[in-house]
Amino acid sequence: MTNSKWNSIIVDETPSECQLLKTMLMTHCPQVKVLAEVSEVGEAIACIKKLGVNLIFCNVLLHDGDVFEVIDQLNGFQAHFIILASDKGFALRAFRYKAFDYILKPISMEVLLDLMERLESEPLGQATQNEVLDLHSQRQKFATIILNAGGMQHVVHITDIIHLEGDGNYSTVHLATGDKILVSKSLKHFEEVLPARNFYRVHQSHIVNLTYVKSVQNGEVHLINLSNGETAPLARRKKDPFFMRLAKL
Repeated sequence: MTNSKWNSIIVDETPSECQLLKTMLMTHCPQVKVLAEVSEVGEAIACIKKLGVNLIFCNVLLHDGDVFEVIDQLNGFQAHFIILASDKGFALRAFRYKAFDYILKPISMEVLLDLMERLESEPLGQATQNEVLDLHSQRQKFATIILNAGGMQHVVHITDIIHLEGDGNYSTVHLATGDKILVSKSLKHFEEVLPARNFYRVHQSHIVNLTYVKSVQNGEVHLINLSNGETAPLARRKKDPFFMRLAKL
């Protein structure tokens, strides 16, 4: 095992960008050792656990998911996450996940050296990393959400939300009471504000509350059966992460 202060992996679905970052680190950041380069959620989690890294450069979108799935499944593993993205679209969510930094691509040398300077001034520590990755306990503090619809403000208990169905910039919130509330918010908005422990985006147009899942139908299209009698499609690439999340409830 290397004696470098920062043992790192790069998680990126674009080989050329992965190699560019690795070259920059090797040339200008001797305190960083790149131990592996991977492109998928499962590979990233396996490498992080096996190699004991403490610095992770991870693209926000991966072949089989995203960086937030990696953080969720690590369940408190101590490491600094540097999230890489082509735009600012996931910045708010990255902030809620307490990533150490959110960097726009392509990464400049100036930005990389500034990042390393800040890392050096804030050494990895137990308290810091518990704050970084303890997303679930933070989100559990919020018991209700306010939905603006039809000129009214609906105060909804989060535990009463069974699933959400998106259509562009609108979402229909399905409640345990049988009510359906149409709001002018995208699914991306709800994905950012609802507790990740219970809510999972199973399809481009659907988020489900995992506590209301009854069964899954396999077929040409996988369907999730919910306790209110409704169904939601399960994207094939989401199937394995979905069952992993269910197992952790």
